[in-house]
Amino acid sequence: MYCMKSYRVFFVLFFLIIVQSNPLSAQSFRIFQSLSQDSIPFHRDRALISAGLLSSSIAVIALSIDDAYYQDRHVSFHLARNRDGEIDWFDNYHRAMDKFGHIFTTSLFSQNIYFLSRWSGYSNQTSSILASAISIGILGVMEVWDAHFERWGFSPGDFIANVAGGIFPVAQQNISFLRSFDYKMSYNFLNEKSPRHGVHDYENMTFWLTLNPAGIAGEQNIKWFPNWLNLAVGVGLDSYQNQNREIYIALDYNFKRIPVRSLMLQQLFAVLDRFHLPAPAIRIAPGYIGYGLFF
Repeated sequence: MYCMKSYRVFFVLFFLIIVQSNPLSAQSFRIFQSLSQDSIPFHRDRALISAGLLSSSIAVIALSIDDAYYQDRHVSFHLARNRDGEIDWFDNYHRAMDKFGHIFTTSLFSQNIYFLSRWSGYSNQTSSILASAISIGILGVMEVWDAHFERWGFSPGDFIANVAGGIFPVAQQNISFLRSFDYKMSYNFLNEKSPRHGVHDYENMTFWLTLNPAGIAGEQNIKWFPNWLNLAVGVGLDSYQNQNREIYIALDYNFKRIPVRSLMLQQLFAVLDRFHLPAPAIRIAPGYIGYGLFF
């Protein structure tokens, strides 16, 4: 099933907003900024709050998805197939754009579960295991559920994308080199919506892999390049009809590099940094186009 369905988008936003708006103290938020340390005392109350947030989010989804997407005929477990009847790995109706969506969705879950686990006082190792296992498990259960409905089916490609998304944020916390990379999404609200607008409007979505040059080379080595600026490579579709894959190169903003003392701004930046905001860009495929600002 395509993970950018409305209930999954709702789940992601609901979970993200709750986590980022959690009224942490300044001392608690510093835990988020130094997640690699293991000297955080365990807080039972925080652990219960975290478990409640996650459980309530799952409950909201469980109560909302049935009427919207699971009214098709029940069938036995089967694999999802593309329009050519082949097993859906990475090439399907949406030129695999939904797979990028799966990575983005699961990475949000993983990131926030890791943060909640560390806030609760679990060690880096335990939090890493919990974040990966729970995020992959949540989306994995959905994939298995899809497999029992005639319209959908279990997609091996979706599951692989879920695993990648669940592991990446945890790998960032454990491998310092990866902290210079991020995975983001953007949406062009100015373009005309495709016939399958909304959560399937992949021609207006772009998924980005960003690189922070200052983080890779060291700020002392490239003082001329702002440390809050990233370089990004994006992938999208030109139109619903043609479905030609587009490749972009753009600038990107690294909000995590902006030094602020305000807790409210820190939380706002944590949310914004998961999305690629309008910035100068060029399209290099299927043809060159320059953009002063690209969404």
